[in-house]
Amino acid sequence: MKKLFISSAILFWICSIDNIVAQINPVYKEVDQILWVVQDLKSVRKGWLDIGFTQIEDLKKVKLVSHGLKDDKGTIKASIAHLGGANALWIQPVSGETIFSRYLNKNGEGAVALIHKVKDEAQLQEVTQQLARVNIGKIATYTLQTKSGDLNYTIMDTREHGKYYLGFVIDNRSGNAINDGKNSQNMNFTQYAFAIKDENPVSSYWASAGLPPLEITHGPVTDKKYFGQPADFDMKLGWQRHGSIVYEWIIPITPPTVYADFIRMHGEGIQHFGFSVEDMDAAIRFFEQKGYKVSMSGGWGEKGKNGSGRFAYVDLSKIGGMTIELLWNYKE
Repeated sequence: MKKLFISSAILFWICSIDNIVAQINPVYKEVDQILWVVQDLKSVRKGWLDIGFTQIEDLKKVKLVSHGLKDDKGTIKASIAHLGGANALWIQPVSGETIFSRYLNKNGEGAVALIHKVKDEAQLQEVTQQLARVNIGKIATYTLQTKSGDLNYTIMDTREHGKYYLGFVIDNRSGNAINDGKNSQNMNFTQYAFAIKDENPVSSYWASAGLPPLEITHGPVTDKKYFGQPADFDMKLGWQRHGSIVYEWIIPITPPTVYADFIRMHGEGIQHFGFSVEDMDAAIRFFEQKGYKVSMSGGWGEKGKNGSGRFAYVDLSKIGGMTIELLWNYKE
């Protein structure tokens, strides 16, 4: 009877989560762009080209137009990088007071916002009004003028409680090539990942905004290393699976971890991006030969069995302030 009760409870919970995901606004199914603030755009482009990501568009002569709220007139440099299935808009603040310059001054380089595409003003009004009903308002609106057309951004005031800025874009550009983000190591983008101190307020906040609550797991990790040395670290993981790419929320428990390091240096927020690799050892050798260190690594499951795998974090902070996670799954 007890087993039947537990099984029924699990089934009810799974069905409840599925029902929540089914009710999510379709806008949130895809992240169109990562807004990512950098100190020196030229060196960031050069660094990512050197590690094999060649599909990078230099948006020459861009103009950023602010539409009031908290911002003064600002100038920027920008490029769009296609990274194995994800699009990153790298922004270097040049002058003026914007959300990008404020983030850079306070938190340093890194990803600041996840942007979803809306088709027109009507759909933008729909999603922003849904958020307004739970007291989530706009913090900035921008037009990024490019040679091929305008990108109109609306940034919501979600960072304090949600740990990143949620945003929307109306893309009026024409004649844009479709980029798949192919790269020399055949890395495929698999996750957006955040480092936070406490999962409960974050989970409640995003649930109120219409996204799923965090599904918390706390499984064993094997072969744990921190900068190449054995380490007995521990962490909990929170998951949101409402879109094509999973959101992973990491709550550090026992140090040393790259997550606690990130929170101490930059505050809570987007800490890394995950990429699947075909050969973990070959990928690690590639990055080490390029001068990038593996900051933390480990595995899960039972070696050589389905469902098991390995992870390794590569510190790319000197080319834009971010870490990437290499992920490899055992396959028979």
